[in-house]
Amino acid sequence: MMRRLFATLFGLGKTTTAADDTGAVQKIQVKLSQYETLDHRMVMGTYGLISSPPVGSDVLLACLSNERTNSVVIGHNHQQYRFKGAKPGESGLANPVAGSSVLLAEDGTLIIKMPGAKIIAEGATIIADDFQTSAGIKLSDHVHPGVQSGSSKTQGPVEP
Repeated sequence: MMRRLFATLFGLGKTTTAADDTGAVQKIQVKLSQYETLDHRMVMGTYGLISSPPVGSDVLLACLSNERTNSVVIGHNHQQYRFKGAKPGESGLANPVAGSSVLLAEDGTLIIKMPGAKIIAEGATIIADDFQTSAGIKLSDHVHPGVQSGSSKTQGPVEP
C-alpha cells in the first residue's frame, strides 16, 4: 500500500535534453521509462544557487495531485560528475565538468580549485591581509632593491 502511494507521489528519471534556462523557471525534459517522457518539467532550485544539470542527470519528481503530468523536479544529481570526497560537515560549490570547486573544509579552510581558469572580479576591490604565491613568496615580504624616485625601474625582487 505504502509503496503504491510513494510511486504515485514521486518519480525517478533522467534528463534527456539540456535544460531550458531562458524563462522565469528552469525547465527540463525527463525520461521516466522507455514509454514515458515528460516535457517542460519545472525545476525547483534553491535561491542563490545556480545549476543546469547535464544531460543524463538523475532527477526526483514530486507528482502533485498524484499525477505525473502535474509534476516538478525537486532534486537532481549526475553520478559521473558528482563532487566526491567531502568530509562530514563540509560544503561547497562544484562544477566537476570543468574540474573547478569551492570547498568550505571542516577546519575552516576555503579551498578553491580552478585548473587552467582565472578569477574575474568585475567592479570589485579585492582585500586581503596578506598574499602568498604557490612558490612561497609573501607579498608583505616582497621587496625590490635599487628603488629611485622618478621614472626609474626597480631591479627584480630580493630572494628570501
